[in-house]
Amino acid sequence: MKRKTTRQPRSRPSSRMAETETIEHDDLCAICHCLMLRPVTTTCNHTLCAECMKVWSDISITDQRQIVGLEDVPTTCLPSEMESRCPMCRTLTTASPDRTREAALRRKYKHSYAARELEAQIVSDEHNADTIETLTLYIGNTHHLVKADQSGSKNTHNWKFFVRPSRTDLIEEVQVFLHPTFRNPRVILQLPPYEIHRLGWGFFTIYANVILKAGYRWMSSEAEDTADGQRQGKLPLEWTLDFNSNAGRGSQGRWRLKVKKEKQGQEVEDAVQRESVLRMWRQQRERDPDYVGHESS
Repeated sequence: MKRKTTRQPRSRPSSRMAETETIEHDDLCAICHCLMLRPVTTTCNHTLCAECMKVWSDISITDQRQIVGLEDVPTTCLPSEMESRCPMCRTLTTASPDRTREAALRRKYKHSYAARELEAQIVSDEHNADTIETLTLYIGNTHHLVKADQSGSKNTHNWKFFVRPSRTDLIEEVQVFLHPTFRNPRVILQLPPYEIHRLGWGFFTIYANVILKAGYRWMSSEAEDTADGQRQGKLPLEWTLDFNSNAGRGSQGRWRLKVKKEKQGQEVEDAVQRESVLRMWRQQRERDPDYVGHESS
């Protein structure tokens, strides 16, 4: 079956010859319904435009937590390694460039393909301020039992709660909310490692907000605006302390997420603020009466 290409509102064909070429149905992208440009093929064997897959992935990337082993360490994934729901069959998938298909389309539709490339370049120039960053984010706790002291205290659980992003350079701070019975239930962590040590007698749910630096926003349906108005700058998380898994050593969960950068020149501003953050970090350690030193794990 063949279908004649139709001009889209955004299209700017490079020549009249591109308008006269007929495109076979199997060579049309299922998302934009135009000739596939720089096609990618998913692990579930569906092929579509690279840009269409990227846009779809940005809005449908899976941000569900996965429980992983404590030995798992944060790594930065390439965009092609980030799982999202396939736009065709909705299964979790990744996509990779299909060079063979691209070469065939270039030969088969010489003028139409050139027109599509020109159109893509125009769109890219109009949106070159936005870039997507990827990261993995871990949340969890380690744990070990300690002997009760002579006072009869029931605080026999020595635990460490942590949030471990693979890209700490994107994080402004991590806000941690403990059980209200702690003397200092709200702790702000502004430098890695983002973790808290405590001694306690039981488990409870810890809530945390991961705040991005100015000019970034989470590409997640769970993201919220920050108190100072940063759009989707806050990612709320929660974790129930685990004293049983992995022979009582604790456990952790993993998210694979995307972040959009909307501001250029952020690195310069970050460097200017770093010394101020260091001073605040030292003050935080001094004001946290429940803090237990890092020699515990």
